[in-house]
Formats: sequence, structure tokens, C-alpha cells
Amino acid sequence: MKHRHTPVFALVRLSLTLTGCASNDFRTDGIEEVRVSESDGFSSFQERDLVTFDEPEAIQVFEDMLREADELPGVANVVGPEYDIEIRFEDGETDRYYLWLNDDAKSASSLYDADDTNIGYHLPADVTDELINLLESGD
Repeated sequence: MKHRHTPVFALVRLSLTLTGCASNDFRTDGIEEVRVSESDGFSSFQERDLVTFDEPEAIQVFEDMLREADELPGVANVVGPEYDIEIRFEDGETDRYYLWLNDDAKSASSLYDADDTNIGYHLPADVTDELINLLESGD
């Protein structure tokens, strides 16, 4: 009788391990470079005046951004983004995001996947600070 619940607990533990605590499924493995530009809005990705980040320290900031982004409740209704971000992976794949940065601790910075702008993601203050510092140094 004592061992009867062991398989159930093992399945629950495995399930929790596999799902983790993340609230998004953004890819962070194998980032080769990140290209950032000031946005022209939702209609297109701005290809001019790009700043490219390919150093490991800079890539780490964007990996942190993606890992720590928490889904916002409800459907997004926002003004045009500040930045367009294009993440290029070693396997040739590309992901695109829209970014709003806010250095006011009372207001959240946010991120949206360009393929699904109905769902927004909140960025923690420490990630926001890292992004602001990196983008200011990249100008």
C-alpha cells in the first residue's frame, strides 16, 4: 500500500520538472546575433539603422529578456513599439519581437512576439535596466 502512490508522485514531479516555472516558450538556445532598430510601428520591421549585438555578454542580456518575460493577462492594446528586435540563431532561424522600455519603476517594460501581438509579456526591472544600458552603449 505504501508504494502504491509512488508512480503518481513520480509523474507529478516529472510534469513539474518539464513545465518549469516559465510563462513563455521563447527560444533562447543557439543565439548567434541580435539586431535592434528603432521601430516604425507594427506594420513592418525597420531594416535601417540597425545595431547588431553578437558578443556573448550582450547576447546574455537578450537571453535573460526572453527567459524572464512573464505573460501579461488579457489582450494587448498598445501604441507602436519603441524597438524592433530580430534574433538570429545558429541554425538559420529568426525570431522577431517588439519591445517597449520604461525606466520608470512604476511602469512595466514589455515585449511582444511579432508573430502574436495579442499576448504581451512583462519584463522585470533588472532586465529592463540591463537592456537600457546595453542599447545606450550600442548607439
